[in-house]
Amino acid sequence: MTSNIVVEPTGSKELGTCSCCGRASRRVWGQAHSDGKTLAAYFVHWTVGHVPDQGANIDVIIGNWGEGTAPDERKAVALAYRLLDSGPSMMVIDADTRPFSSSELVGQALYRDDVIGSPIAQDVFALADAILQQDDRIAELLGRQLN
Repeated sequence: MTSNIVVEPTGSKELGTCSCCGRASRRVWGQAHSDGKTLAAYFVHWTVGHVPDQGANIDVIIGNWGEGTAPDERKAVALAYRLLDSGPSMMVIDADTRPFSSSELVGQALYRDDVIGSPIAQDVFALADAILQQDDRIAELLGRQLN
């Protein structure tokens, strides 16, 4: 995957207060592009104010996008994100455990074992790095507060 990934934030939603823990959660989403071509759609979900203790989820739909493409050309990959004392950490998890994997945009939800050690792993981690660096709405995931 190319290193000149450009992230385009497209939407967000405050998900309200959880009935079991009383905490608010947030979801943001967008697209990642390179050289005018859409590479992926992404969704980031976390509990506001609780990234250090609960982490976040970064969900990516990667593959071919645009006119003439079909869902079977796209794959769902899920990452569990943690903010450790040493910095950010991401781990591939089974995508079928995440709600986005049942979207009509997805052709196949990948399991952790499908991703680890494969070329798609490098692509997804490059996308996640770009999302973390460029989408200011998720500054909290890096331990920063929005101004």
